[in-house]
Amino acid sequence: MNYSTNTIDESVIENNLQDGVVHYPTTVLPGQNGNAAYFGHSSNNIFNPGKYKFAFVLLHTLVPGDTFYLTYNSKVYVYKVITRSIVDPNDVSVLGPVNGQTATATLITCDPPGTSLKRLIVVGQQISPDPSSNTTSTTTASSNTGPVILPAEGQTLWGRFIQSTIGKIIVSTIIVAVVLLSLRKLVLRRTKTN
Repeated sequence: MNYSTNTIDESVIENNLQDGVVHYPTTVLPGQNGNAAYFGHSSNNIFNPGKYKFAFVLLHTLVPGDTFYLTYNSKVYVYKVITRSIVDPNDVSVLGPVNGQTATATLITCDPPGTSLKRLIVVGQQISPDPSSNTTSTTTASSNTGPVILPAEGQTLWGRFIQSTIGKIIVSTIIVAVVLLSLRKLVLRRTKTN
């Protein structure tokens, strides 16, 4: 778990995801009141660097009532899942406090796995140690300095292919071939009907 990320720059966070799950720096830490948010990969391009491409691959299996654990400063915090949802990437409200809850942790990954279309959000309420012993957060998140989009998976294999010169040539050739074949079929149909 990476607790040292100190910027919301998406490229930095994506780079840090190569080393595991990343705590989002504008959110609280375990043992503080508020919502602590964590990003992890559920699936990633096998050619991208890093060995934690599938850290959250089973996140979709968590349902309300399940528990998960976070370790911070050699202390284990236990959270019980209270909600699970899928949101748009620009729904940064999931980083904020959870209504009616004192201390929560939000686990975030891309959905469906291997894409950047949506985000899977799993929220758990702290059940151990007792949140009444938590401290007040020193984190001050400002809406003016917050993110406009939730971080995503690294570039997909298709994304790398389509941006390469050879990929552009191959895709263009396929499109031209499909158009020409469609036109040929249309001409053949018209000649048969005449």
